[in-house]
Amino acid sequence: MDMERILQEIYKQLPPQPAVCFTVEPGDDERFGNKLGGTPYFPKDMEYPVGTEGDFQGKPLNLLVQLNFEQLPHLPDFPTKGILQIFIAGDDLYGMCLDPDIGECMTQQRNFRVIYHERVLTDEKLLYAADEIPRSDEVDCLLPFVGCYKLVPQELKLINPTMHDYRFEKAYQKLCEDTGHSDGGSADLCGPIPSLDELDEEDFDKLYETKFPNAILGGYPFFTQEDPRSCPELAELDTLLFELDSVMDKEKGIDICWGDCGTGSFFLSREKLKALDFSRVLYNYDCY
Repeated sequence: MDMERILQEIYKQLPPQPAVCFTVEPGDDERFGNKLGGTPYFPKDMEYPVGTEGDFQGKPLNLLVQLNFEQLPHLPDFPTKGILQIFIAGDDLYGMCLDPDIGECMTQQRNFRVIYHERVLTDEKLLYAADEIPRSDEVDCLLPFVGCYKLVPQELKLINPTMHDYRFEKAYQKLCEDTGHSDGGSADLCGPIPSLDELDEEDFDKLYETKFPNAILGGYPFFTQEDPRSCPELAELDTLLFELDSVMDKEKGIDICWGDCGTGSFFLSREKLKALDFSRVLYNYDCY
């Protein structure tokens, strides 16, 4: 089975998406920089984000990531200026909402918060100093990492979809239907292709194969479990805003781990992104 040709047909339905990939490096806590953790850029005249339920109700959230778009390669439909921040609670789910009614609750920013500063103040007297940032007094604050790491952006690149994205299986099934027609099927593939259940292990694994970066803005996601957007009410959240993988490098002193070597991902709709509206963002954390 020529899986490469099959993948090329699927990419016609799910085109490769541009992305900024990052490497994680030890680094100084630069106020306006691209980073994980550390002291956030935050104006004193803004209300600092706090949790709204559970053990973190009314308690300050923790900076997960800060992205300064003026310091990044430009992605289509993403901001060209301003600073985007994601804050999370230090509970056992890292601030993710997981109610019995899983689905829409994952977009409700109860114990996580996405904040976009379109206008960036440069006068540091107007910003919280490091010792002024509200902190949680929780002794057992659970986070994927401690301290601060620098995010180093790479050149813009195209990312191919894989079976990690729930739309991939639908695209494959459509290809099966199209190539099973009595007219001989696709001109490119010349006949029917096997269903996913009929693929051998080696060919099936090729549908998942890709090298995922430490962190990514845009592109396609990676999951250790399932894509939550297969839930109908979340299907419109078609754009990967940001994803951070577990990264461990003893030589560099990097230790980032989501539970049992998992991943944290954030999604929104393309239309909301264009409007710079970050009020409805899906946050998913999973691990092995």
